Amino acid sequence: MNHPNANILNKIYSDFSKNDLTSLMAACADEVTFQVAGKSKLAGKFTKETFEQNYLAPMLEMTDHTLKLEVHDILASDRHAVALASQTLVRDGKTVQMRTVHVWRFENGKPVAWYEYPRDLYAYDALFS
Repeated sequence: MNHPNANILNKIYSDFSKNDLTSLMAACADEVTFQVAGKSKLAGKFTKETFEQNYLAPMLEMTDHTLKLEVHDILASDRHAVALASQTLVRDGKTVQMRTVHVWRFENGKPVAWYEYPRDLYAYDALFS
């Protein structure tokens, strides 16, 4: 039996794969923040209102809308969940696969924070600079 927070993330990642950002965002708390480590053009802290325009849209544009996310596993507790994943994308005509970890924090059954930690932050920064 999956933890309830793992079920929420399974739905969120399914919505992401279907490009259903409305459902994805509806699953998150109003005060949710999204944070990306590093120094790339995509690094920073985003709110529910700025995530799509200031992070997701530029990422999709840089990758010619080729970004695919494969979730390998989700580990969850009452307060946190971790998704182990791979991102596959095309950048400058080259197919790239990067491993990443998404750390989620939950309050009252909803995600309130998301943090992306690429396995190779230097490569991630170079890819999106």
